[in-house]
Amino acid sequence: CEICAKRLNAEEVIVVPKVQIGAQHRTTGKSRMVSKTRRRGLEELEYEYIRDFGDRIYNARIRRGLELEKLARILGVSSSYLSKIERGKIKPDLYLAKKIERVLNIKILRRVDVDILESIGETYEDEVKPLTLGDVVIIERVKKKKRKE
Repeated sequence: CEICAKRLNAEEVIVVPKVQIGAQHRTTGKSRMVSKTRRRGLEELEYEYIRDFGDRIYNARIRRGLELEKLARILGVSSSYLSKIERGKIKPDLYLAKKIERVLNIKILRRVDVDILESIGETYEDEVKPLTLGDVVIIERVKKKKRKE
């Protein structure tokens, strides 16, 4: 496809309209790139980012001798977006995080026990309700009572 051809600096590029490309992008009849929408599911709640995920991405990129722009092109994101991820300003979605792990051969995600998440919040079909400030106050009161006993 034209994406791989650009990466490989190919002389001849064959553009095939309306063909699925990978899991993240597809082409339209005009050969314009459009991101597919991915729905957030319970799987995303099963992972958390390690504390220094941005530093790990940056260091792995430097060790491999990759320019920011080149890695961004490989991942299918803009260089400014990747820069924000490396600085820890934003977190990539689960799909992109797994792709970063695969490309750079590093770990930036760790699994979380879903049972713990479910015990903290109420479960609704495929998502866990986040804690509210009121929930935190109640939890703190219960902890305080247990300490007194």
